Amino acid sequence: MSAVLLPLVNGLSQAMLLFLIASGLTLVFGVLGILNFSHGAFFMIGAYVGYSLIQGQDLSIGYFFLVVVLAGIAVGLLGMLIEVIVLRRIYKVDEIFALIATFAVLLILEGGAHQIWGANYLSVSFPQGLEGGLNLFDMVIPAYSITVIVIGLVIGAIIYFTLQKTSFGKLIRAAAADAKMTNALGVNVPMIYTSVFIAGAFLAGVAGLIAAPTTVLTPTLGMTFIIQAFGAVVVGGLGSIPGALVASVVLSLIDSYLTSFVPSFAGVAFFFGMVIMLMIKPKGILA
Repeated sequence: MSAVLLPLVNGLSQAMLLFLIASGLTLVFGVLGILNFSHGAFFMIGAYVGYSLIQGQDLSIGYFFLVVVLAGIAVGLLGMLIEVIVLRRIYKVDEIFALIATFAVLLILEGGAHQIWGANYLSVSFPQGLEGGLNLFDMVIPAYSITVIVIGLVIGAIIYFTLQKTSFGKLIRAAAADAKMTNALGVNVPMIYTSVFIAGAFLAGVAGLIAAPTTVLTPTLGMTFIIQAFGAVVVGGLGSIPGALVASVVLSLIDSYLTSFVPSFAGVAFFFGMVIMLMIKPKGILA
């Protein structure tokens, strides 16, 4: 039972973290049409900001999740500055320029993190009460993994409700479908673009600190996760939030089970799953 259940929980936990990053990428691509490499840096900055706020504090569950929100807000404000100063000037040029610009932003933010926090490995402790696990079927299921799964599902539901059931969500979908017509109808499309970019950066910052207790913090942390997030976005179907969720779950479970049963697949199992899924659904699961 443990050989089946533990990889399932680990895979779902990894999937929810991946979805938090991929959902922000999908929002930005679906509305702005930009493959945003700087998203990885937002993830990394969120982890570092949270680390700075947590140092020397009593890491209760309540304080930890307060810091998660504060880190997301800080990264969202950083995203707003980058959207206004950099991206707003290149929306009408070829997409390759936006790709290069966001990659340059990623490198700049990595360099900034190196100057502020250094190159040494840093770590964030688990919140009090979530360090251990739950006994189930004579095995221990990490409590933090279960918490991450719940957080991912809740945030996914909030994103879906916002896009599908609110007036602002309708404006976002209208701007994504036809920005010129939406602007002609009196909607402030640049403001929608900025809001969507802030939301994407916020999600990345939140994901960064949630992932921090399970990994080590380095300035290159964002590059590691952004590659997998792009994979989830492509496999799910470019621009599809539900597709990003499904792809995150499928790819993470493939990675978890293959790594569990065939340890030599560690590091490549995720990308093996990508190749298989794209062979089956070249345009994405929910294109």
